[in-house]
Amino acid sequence: MSLIYLLLGAIPLISSYVLLPSYHQVPLRPLPLLYLLPNPQTTLKPIAISTVDQEQVFSARPNLTGRSNFLSNIPDITRLAATRQGPRNIDLCYFLGQDVFTSHVRCNPNWADGTNEGVKRYINEMTFETNRMVGLDNLRLVWKGPFVRTEGNWETQEEIDAAIRYDVHSVLDEGCDAAVFLLFNYFNEDCTSTTTGHDFGGKSSGGMCEIHQGSGYAEIVDQGFLNDAWVGPQILAHHLLLMLTSDLNDASRTCPNQESLLYPKLDAGNQRVDDCVVDKLNRAGVSNRACMQD
Repeated sequence: MSLIYLLLGAIPLISSYVLLPSYHQVPLRPLPLLYLLPNPQTTLKPIAISTVDQEQVFSARPNLTGRSNFLSNIPDITRLAATRQGPRNIDLCYFLGQDVFTSHVRCNPNWADGTNEGVKRYINEMTFETNRMVGLDNLRLVWKGPFVRTEGNWETQEEIDAAIRYDVHSVLDEGCDAAVFLLFNYFNEDCTSTTTGHDFGGKSSGGMCEIHQGSGYAEIVDQGFLNDAWVGPQILAHHLLLMLTSDLNDASRTCPNQESLLYPKLDAGNQRVDDCVVDKLNRAGVSNRACMQD
């Protein structure tokens, strides 16, 4: 079934295991799940990487230029009832690490109120904005978690890949269509500092419904803000589109127009679903996979 209809909505927000403090860092609470160890011979699928301009400077707060509020009155996302011709729900299982405590998240009073509800509002608004970018007519992005990301002093890419597979396999029974690992830039506690941030925007492997293969995930850097543009949702939208078109054998997985959400380099606030994205979604068969039928 064609994939270019996207909608907004989503799932009752389930228990969160991350507590975001108002002013100081505290340890993440351990994940109350029995991890399923992946087969050590499992290999990840080729990684798609999106890039950012190394000269761009990100801030912890948007330059609102006269607007007093940012993302106010965003509704709690709830799941749609499945119908034959209706929008498809996409269940995203989010993972957070310790870097959320020193990120731009603590600079928004709607998010950093010292409660799990604040973290839920951040994830809810991240999901809402991402759904708005990819379209509100056909897919409903819903979310679960956030779960605690496995972290350590990894020395090799193989160790990093193994930790990702470890976490991906841990949510096999959570009904995830895809896993999303959120990374963050560091900002000073006064929230006035700026940074050039990570040297990439995001990475993704595989497509929807591939959690059982240790694939079907995206690592997204929520860089914060570039002027008044919130960068995180745009990067997540790019990688979700890659995952929704992962079955195509096109010479290029991306699109040539810089204004396209599938352009490989971030152009904050200026990219959208264009004809190239629509064509790829129309030809992709990912929407017919079993996990996309609800």
